[in-house]
Amino acid sequence: MKKIFRVFLLLIGLLLFIGWVVMTFFPESIVPFMLQQQLKRQLAQVEKNNQLLEDRENIYVYTVGTSAPLPGERAQTGTAIIVNGHFFMFDVGDGVVRKAENMGLPLNRLDGIFITHWHSDHFMDLSSMVSRSWLLGRSNNLHLYGPDGTDSINQSIKGYLHMENKHRLDHHGPDIMDMSIVHAIPHEFKNVQNSKAVIYQQDGITITTFDVDHYPIEPAVGYAIEYKGKKVVISGDTKKNNLVLEMAKDADLLLHEIILNSLLQEMEATVAKQGLTRNAKIIHDIQDYHTPPAEVAEIAAKANVKKLILHHYAPAPDFRVIKNLYKKELTGYDGPIVFANDGDLFIVK
Repeated sequence: MKKIFRVFLLLIGLLLFIGWVVMTFFPESIVPFMLQQQLKRQLAQVEKNNQLLEDRENIYVYTVGTSAPLPGERAQTGTAIIVNGHFFMFDVGDGVVRKAENMGLPLNRLDGIFITHWHSDHFMDLSSMVSRSWLLGRSNNLHLYGPDGTDSINQSIKGYLHMENKHRLDHHGPDIMDMSIVHAIPHEFKNVQNSKAVIYQQDGITITTFDVDHYPIEPAVGYAIEYKGKKVVISGDTKKNNLVLEMAKDADLLLHEIILNSLLQEMEATVAKQGLTRNAKIIHDIQDYHTPPAEVAEIAAKANVKKLILHHYAPAPDFRVIKNLYKKELTGYDGPIVFANDGDLFIVK
């Protein structure tokens, strides 16, 4: 038995040595195999995405980025929704495009981007999303929906990407780089305080925008996505808000931002003691235009939400002690609560 074991170990060692020799001295012999395997994985992911886009029943919700603008590994805010052959992005904060690509999301089929408000952590990757979807082969029009300021932002993106787009066209030619669909088509809507409006109605999908309270940041909105009796609601950045409660009534999923003021108050005091008055002032200011855990739970309970998805954390619950602090304050809602991570998928059936 010992002899067989020694022979087995010898064979493993020999195989490892041969592998090391090949990779070190003859890497070109491995490249075709590696490329073939990578291509096979990519094609499998494309096929999977195409199957999702062919689904006419379910709503697929991806939390691509889940962070507020605080240091950490998470991407900033971005939520992807696939429903009835359409692929939409709701907000595109810093890092969202790269995360979406790494997740294998079908950016070449993206046909709608919806922005909640013009804070950088919700639109910093907007120009990149417009550009990358085109470079990756988007052949359809891309529509950009947002409140007051959308037209101006979209015009700025056109100017910002002008040289980039020209270089791509000059290099690859018009047959490859279709300039007729390179830019997003803006759909700016007027956000009226304490009101809501249907801004998208197509193929059985209804998307309603509603005003939220992120004062002094205006405009600021949330979105409700409805299809075949199913409903997903995205709160946007807001303090406790009755319109969020109204729109979230009986929702299958409520994606709500959350802030841990009890911890931020400690951070503010600690930073102030170090003489960092500017940082302390910023930490102080952000505490009154977001929603703390108890109030998020209250909204979910009163709205009879089927599942509460937390995201846009301030701070992120990446340490057990912080997550436990959130849990301790999330009282009053008996339904399932999910601390979303970047890349999570939720299916509304």
